[in-house]
Amino acid sequence: MKLARLAITALLLAATLAHAGLEDDGQPVLLVADPGMGDENFARTVVAVAFPQDGGAMGVILNRASGLTLGELLGDQVAAVSGRPDPVGMGGPVTPDGMLFLFRADSHPVRALPMVDDWYLSGDGQLFDALARLSPGEARERVRYFVGYTGWAEGQLDREVNRGDWQVLPLDAAVLLDADPESLWSRMMARTRARSAALTAP
Repeated sequence: MKLARLAITALLLAATLAHAGLEDDGQPVLLVADPGMGDENFARTVVAVAFPQDGGAMGVILNRASGLTLGELLGDQVAAVSGRPDPVGMGGPVTPDGMLFLFRADSHPVRALPMVDDWYLSGDGQLFDALARLSPGEARERVRYFVGYTGWAEGQLDREVNRGDWQVLPLDAAVLLDADPESLWSRMMARTRARSAALTAP
């Protein structure tokens, strides 16, 4: 499938990151855009980010809807998803004609990035084909689809965090299936403030 293949290419070609900070630690995180974020692409966003060993930091915006379903987006190209009601999010400004997906699996699939617990991130066509065969009920609990993704050049994300563009939280599996994405940013900002207060309390 064309969109999935484009996303695979994006996964493989992202620039390598090897600096201290988030990039050096390499653990997936949740980024919460600071209220003063100057980049309109990321204003009031919450982003799940992974750090592949052979690529650069990349992730998907969790709280920006595209207004399209999987069937509306791909039904004319892929018969298997015709009429599918799965919502598709706007994952980010990079490769907007490619598709990535967050999904749950019992074991680590090939060509997928571990995120948190049993969640993975991929754009692999074979994985997409398998996920597209899930019933709509199963899909609601096991997969989220996105067009485009977010990515950073070497050292860029750490610089953005250090200047206060992003607040950083541990990645929480519950957030990946949050039922109210429109309020997700405000709730995650409240969480960052509570966490900061707890860390600085005497």
